[in-house]
Amino acid sequence: MRMAQKQYVKDLYENEGKSLREIAKITGMDFRTVKKYAYPEDWRPEVLPGIKAESRPVMGPYIEKIGEWLEQDIKEPRKQRHATAKIYRRLKNECEFAGSCATVKRHAAKKKLMPGRRNEGFLPLARPMANAQVSFGDFKHYDAGGVSHEGHALIASLPYSNSGWMQFFPQRARSACLKD
Repeated sequence: MRMAQKQYVKDLYENEGKSLREIAKITGMDFRTVKKYAYPEDWRPEVLPGIKAESRPVMGPYIEKIGEWLEQDIKEPRKQRHATAKIYRRLKNECEFAGSCATVKRHAAKKKLMPGRRNEGFLPLARPMANAQVSFGDFKHYDAGGVSHEGHALIASLPYSNSGWMQFFPQRARSACLKD
């Protein structure tokens, strides 16, 4: 079985909320095969010890709080999510955590592997040759003396080469043009 097929089964189960029988019908796979890839052994609590509060005395009171933070992170952009160091700093500052950063790191890594967390996929952007994106508009700029001037700009972005070009056109005073 290809990795894409395994990922598809996992996605249908976790993100789409399909039952195992529905997934078997959709994919044409045997029910046991679907069950095998919908419930990977790596995610079972026996394989990931330490997720429960009673198995980690130092982390026990904080497991629920870390879980809330990680669940909120699912809704955030990837760069805005909690890194392990940030979780540790928040625990130290907000909750007077007495454990080490390594303890938090181990727990966060296991928590992130748990099922139910949405897996995101990305498609590469198409960058066709000989295409450009062009914009023309008005803007305000300041000279070296701090005096405000209005002008126009033509901006061209060339996605294939990842470069751009800009031409500035200063706006002339209207009173000089309308003297007649």
